[in-house]
Amino acid sequence: MTGLRIGSRDRRALVTGAVAIAVMVTLVRAVPAVMDWNRDAREAALEERSALAKAEAMLARSGAVRESTITRGRRVIGLAPLLLGGETPNSAGASLAGALSGAAARAGVHLGVVQLRGDTLARDVFTRIGAHADATGDIRGVSAFLALLESGPPLLAVRSYSVTQPEPGAGDDRMETLRVEIDVEGLMLSPRTQSKP
Repeated sequence: MTGLRIGSRDRRALVTGAVAIAVMVTLVRAVPAVMDWNRDAREAALEERSALAKAEAMLARSGAVRESTITRGRRVIGLAPLLLGGETPNSAGASLAGALSGAAARAGVHLGVVQLRGDTLARDVFTRIGAHADATGDIRGVSAFLALLESGPPLLAVRSYSVTQPEPGAGDDRMETLRVEIDVEGLMLSPRTQSKP
């Protein structure tokens, strides 16, 4: 057998066919990839436009939000004289005990035991500080004591009270003495939580 000879014309046709096949294989693989990239780029552009629109809307409202924040901050600052003083629940409890003692002295009643309790699970801006106390005095003194506690400052809420007469059989020659037990609550600004390092 003799060797097969390929002419220059056939060689050009063979090279052109091989190049055409290579181009078609490349296009079959590249066109879907380009289409996927184009679709992803359009979706990303739509997401970016949406985010931009949201950001522009937030910027448009930022003046109103700032004004609202300033107004609320002034309201909180305006509440400061009505709150119990102190940086910790214990010091606010001491302020509450002082308020109870001062009200008792002004009303002319004798303040007995004061048991303080703080809200140790406070997560809000304010922490509740409470106290249970008892006092003795005449009807005017007990009434004035309760009125002084609720008139503030500090702003206190009498959550419950009970009035009893310790000596119901006392004679007419002795002044009537009443005993009042009260549960009182006030608010303090919650201590700021320290960030952990």
